[in-house]
Amino acid sequence: MGLALGCMSSQLFSCLASVGCSCCLGACRSIKISGSIGTRVSYASMFILNSTIAYAMTTSWGIDLVKRITWGFISLKCPEGVCYGTLAVHRMCFSLSLWHLVLGLLTTGVVDSRHPRAQLQNGYWVIKVVGWMALVVLSFVIPNGFFEFYSKYVAMVGAGMFLLVQLVLLVDFAYSLAEGCIQRWEDTERPLWRNLLVGGTVGTYVAFATMTIVDYVYFAAEGCGRNQFFITANLILCIVVSVAAVHPRVQEANLKSGLAQAGMVTAYASYLVTSALAGSPPPSDDEGADQPVCNPLASAAGARATMAVVGAFFTIGAICYSTTNAAVKGNTLIRTPPSEYEPLATSDPSELGSVPLASSSTAQQTNAQLRQSALRDAVASGALPASALADYDADVDADSASSDDEKLGVQYNYTFFHIIFCMASMYAAMLLTNWNSINSSDHVIIIGRSVMAVWVKVITSWLCLALYSWTLLAPVVLTDRDWS
Repeated sequence: MGLALGCMSSQLFSCLASVGCSCCLGACRSIKISGSIGTRVSYASMFILNSTIAYAMTTSWGIDLVKRITWGFISLKCPEGVCYGTLAVHRMCFSLSLWHLVLGLLTTGVVDSRHPRAQLQNGYWVIKVVGWMALVVLSFVIPNGFFEFYSKYVAMVGAGMFLLVQLVLLVDFAYSLAEGCIQRWEDTERPLWRNLLVGGTVGTYVAFATMTIVDYVYFAAEGCGRNQFFITANLILCIVVSVAAVHPRVQEANLKSGLAQAGMVTAYASYLVTSALAGSPPPSDDEGADQPVCNPLASAAGARATMAVVGAFFTIGAICYSTTNAAVKGNTLIRTPPSEYEPLATSDPSELGSVPLASSSTAQQTNAQLRQSALRDAVASGALPASALADYDADVDADSASSDDEKLGVQYNYTFFHIIFCMASMYAAMLLTNWNSINSSDHVIIIGRSVMAVWVKVITSWLCLALYSWTLLAPVVLTDRDWS
């Protein structure tokens, strides 16, 4: 029986992945986006391909789609849990997580593109895609018991860790965007940046107020106590956070706090609550027909189809954006291993430590810029001859000509990059299965429509507000630390 299921699962994978893999292999040969950006785009494309196939495996409609595409030539009879369903999605995402984990281990210690193992990150795409395909095939012959444990404990923990990384990036983005507008306004004295800052702040609070009113009108009917609690709690917390952001003691300790950052955070938290309420499932038949209608969108067929399509593409796109940004900004979360050039970067090594969450520079220097600045200082002080700077400039010009922007140092930590993608794949699996609660009787799975998904979104909004509140209160409470 196990062999038969393995054969059927392998056939199913071949049907679903043949077109996608052919396109991916063709893109690897035809599209030549050079440099570290091209590498990140390629890995994001792999993530989208894997997530698309996993979404097709949520229910049996993926198998029916294969049958229709092949005009009935391929007709598979495969039980739930092997070729479709919760465990099938976890099999696909487990394969990508394992693929990234292996690549992360193989690229440990790579500091520039001249390292022999750097090509494992930036090249050998045909071999890597074939390796991913092999892992997918092997995952479908692993017993279900392994994925039952993996989905409940390993994937859920990894998804939670990635969710925290997303929240850190969101708060960091709020500070960076506000500081960027202020810095450009001060440098150029153009009213455009001031208007963008003020208009953006007003816009975020208008969005917050609009979503709160919509939530009360459509999702807080009589008898919907849980929804009323979610909306009211979010309203109170957002007001408290906004008042704290402009409190005199907070602004005295943290000069970068203000309504601009608070507006972005409150708007995002309100969006999560609105999304949770709009995605809450309708009452089951066991609960009786006299239950109040707390989500009028749940019974609308058009809304279900729209939410399925838009939700799937928006979710996967948001994960790709967060993943690539988290990987590139890894130096703000971890310490980058020193390269052979880093001792010249600064006279005070402690300055290369982790960047505080609330102090994200608007003009972050890359490793190459740090080395160039250090070389200029060394030449000016007489520690190095002027030829050293000339040789460095010649190397930079050669790198620009060859489009290799990592010859003198990697733009991001390769291992951390793959760890983030590994956790992102686990997070995608939890989203696609509505946190292990999809109903295989549905024709199309709507991402986020389950009780578990509702609670995850609401708790995430609370964590987002708590994390931002910590950036406001920490400088006030821990006065002995440098938060500049």
